[in-house]
Order: sequence, then C-alpha cells, then structure tokens
Amino acid sequence: MPSFGGRVSPGERLRRLSPHECKAWVCSHHEGRLGYQSGRGHRSVVVFYAVAGDQILVRLPDYNDIVHYAPGAEISLAVDGGTPAAHRETVTVTGTAELAESTHRPLIDQAAFEEDWPSDVRTSVICLPLNTVEGFELRDP
Repeated sequence: MPSFGGRVSPGERLRRLSPHECKAWVCSHHEGRLGYQSGRGHRSVVVFYAVAGDQILVRLPDYNDIVHYAPGAEISLAVDGGTPAAHRETVTVTGTAELAESTHRPLIDQAAFEEDWPSDVRTSVICLPLNTVEGFELRDP
C-alpha cells in the first residue's frame, strides 16, 4: 500500500487502479523513483525513463551505481503525481532488471528519452518489464 508521503487523512478515499490505468499512468509520465539494492543498502534515486513496447527503459551513465547493481536484481519504479488539494496517484512497477543488449536495440531506437548525455559519457540502458504494476489513487472527500 502506498504511503502518499506518510499521510492519509480521515475521510480520504483510497482506490486501487486497474492494470490498464497503471500502465497508462506510467506511459504518460517520464520521471520516477528507482529503488534498488546497492552495496550500501537500499537506495532510491529519481530517474527519467521512457516506455517502449512492454519495457521501461532508463538510460544512465556507466559510472552510476544502478548500472552495476540493478541488472539481475529486483528493482522498483514508483511514479507519483497529482495535487494534494484534489487527488494523488502513485503507481509502482517491480521486476527483475536487465542490462539492454543488442536484442533490445529496436526498443531503444523507438524510446523517447527525455534526457541526453554528452557524447563522451558512456551510458547503459536498464530495462524493467512493464508487467507487475500496482497503483492507487487517493481522493479527498
């Protein structure tokens, strides 16, 4: 169950989002918190992402810890939004991360990444399957 910043007021209604609503939410946003286990414990980092096919793609510089710790491990991407005065939504995607290989090239080519890296910075793409999603909407009465 989402924390919504640790606050759910009396009278607010919590509604579970359908898988279709969750995927639509993730596809309509481009920034989320990527949670992963590092050598120094659990980390959560804000990242930009793109969706292509049934994959979430995150392009990061090779010096980023995520590139080294995430592949082969379970990670999560939390995508939040809304306004505290009206309603808030949060969707979390979890799954086993993969480092993009040549077989992922068609997905990478169609991905609309929001962020560019300088040409002299080597980058890698982490893939997260968009199939285990859970989302909630919190509405004020």
